[in-house]
Amino acid sequence: MKYTLFGQGEGLSGDAKTAYVTVSDDVIVDASVSAMKAGIRLGWPLKTALAMLPHVLVCTYPESPTPAMQAIYRTLWSISPFLCTTTMHNAFFLQIPGEKPPVAEVRQLLLDMEQHLTEEQRFRVGLAENPFLAQALVAWSRIERVEGALYVRVRRQQLLISPAVAGCLRGADALDTSWSEQMPIAAIWFISKADREALQGLGIHRLGDLSNVTDTLLAAHFGKESWLWRRTLEQTPGGQVQVNYPPVERRMSWRAPIGEDSTTDVVETLLNSMATTLCLELQKASAGALGLGLSWRTEEGRGCYEQMAKQPVYQPFSLVAQLSPGRFQIVGERLSSLDVYVFELRPLESVQSGFLLYDNAFYPISTKSKADLEEVRTHLMRKFPKQIKMGAKPTFREQRLDAIREGRFS
Repeated sequence: MKYTLFGQGEGLSGDAKTAYVTVSDDVIVDASVSAMKAGIRLGWPLKTALAMLPHVLVCTYPESPTPAMQAIYRTLWSISPFLCTTTMHNAFFLQIPGEKPPVAEVRQLLLDMEQHLTEEQRFRVGLAENPFLAQALVAWSRIERVEGALYVRVRRQQLLISPAVAGCLRGADALDTSWSEQMPIAAIWFISKADREALQGLGIHRLGDLSNVTDTLLAAHFGKESWLWRRTLEQTPGGQVQVNYPPVERRMSWRAPIGEDSTTDVVETLLNSMATTLCLELQKASAGALGLGLSWRTEEGRGCYEQMAKQPVYQPFSLVAQLSPGRFQIVGERLSSLDVYVFELRPLESVQSGFLLYDNAFYPISTKSKADLEEVRTHLMRKFPKQIKMGAKPTFREQRLDAIREGRFS
């Protein structure tokens, strides 16, 4: 079971020490803690925010994550490799495997995250049974209090625990995802604002109300694509996130001391050492690399070799073997730099054979299936000894020859 953590930051798109807002197309997409406390809300036009708080600092939304957000990503990745960043650079999805809800781990994670934040920055985090419900929990909480959810404050960070996970903490046997049916339409982010207002005009105020609307009515007002809105009512625990972190490349570099270029004979030793260090980082994060690269510089010039692996590579000997063709392409006698890098990282997934308890013993599922087939064949052979034969079906020519041999034809 994987529990999902969705976090949305406030003020993570800037680093000012006073109240500030971040805009995109004259719409507020992020605001600092002081600005939020003053009443500014996300999605407001910039004019409305300036009318409420005339002296607020206005920032342009950054094209890449801020240093604070990059530090948050590194902290999250050290906990679990199942990390998904968003295009808005102030939110994330993180899945944490475990048999029980990882409340203690999440609390410690929030404490570690706070070390990288200023007084104008904080996170609102939702812990739920799948990615959609985790994001829904945070979006819902910005409109009204979620009934049955637990609200926990970890210093300045806000932690919300879904009603189903909260019930599991109280001793419930299963995760009941039906709590999402009471989510207000106004909090559903994947429906446009105009469509949300139209749904409310039709008397549909909660997500569960969609089940009472006919397909004809939905298609007439919103098109047949609106039928997919009902799929959000079919929630199951687990789910997956699209892992897109860490960055596409991790690199180990070696540079020769100035004026002391080494000979190319040390390439093999350097390659083994750098591959070992790089693979230790991958193994620590439970990640493997599909893309492998080697670059160098000698007195003859620069060179580069890249190789794509069929399976994620995370062992030093495998990495060295994949890069061996590139090592033999190095031309020259004096080596001044050497880089080993990996890209297209993927989280490693454990592979375990299926086993089945049978006759008070564990057997591989494939072996048990074969045994069942043999048992069926034995019973059929006993009941129909002359009708069932093992092997390929004989052709008409072979059947005619057998009939002649048995004297059925003269």
